[in-house]
Amino acid sequence: MIELRGVEKTYIRGAEQVHALKGITLSIARGEFVSVMGPSGSGKTTMLHILGCLDNITSGEITIDGMSASSLQEPQLVEIRRKKIGFVFQQFYLIPGLSVFDNVSLPLLFAHEKKNHAYIQSLIELVGLNHAAKRKPHQLSGGEMQRVAIARALVNNPKLILADEPTGNLDSENSDMIYALFADLHKRGLTIIMVTHNSELAARAERVVRLKDGLIVRD
Repeated sequence: MIELRGVEKTYIRGAEQVHALKGITLSIARGEFVSVMGPSGSGKTTMLHILGCLDNITSGEITIDGMSASSLQEPQLVEIRRKKIGFVFQQFYLIPGLSVFDNVSLPLLFAHEKKNHAYIQSLIELVGLNHAAKRKPHQLSGGEMQRVAIARALVNNPKLILADEPTGNLDSENSDMIYALFADLHKRGLTIIMVTHNSELAARAERVVRLKDGLIVRD
């Protein structure tokens, strides 16, 4: 599903160069569930953004679902993001004035696609929020808001889910619930890559990749 070969990412910050990734080589098979761990500044989020075509690499090569993404232009990267990837972040990024149903369907609006009400409702049911489809975000708990974000990530029927600290703002009970949801999606055939500081949750994945100082130190 994913191939990174010798991927480097360097940022310019003032007068210094920040080497966020220093020659990462990583292969992730279709349908794998991978946790990514490492201390702050290790390159976890940078790697996730590169996998999600949200950031360009400085050098190296990246292939996603058989397509080389190393030198694509932004319109082509947008197409990959819309059709192949679902994103879940630590911050839920829900629109306060929209209902659960409308938040879940929002990516379809950006993609100029017609709403399939039955399909959207099925995703809301999948994440256990059938009772809350008409509620606004302020009427939900943190765990419920993250479940809305997961349903929204699924609305374009992606092959890959990228999650950046999806349980970072949640208590242990809600964290377990969110992880169980990812495990269920994994059983349904999705490829899942989850950045987390929670070693207990990370250990439940099929595979744990550890980064430090822009390098993979354990896989």
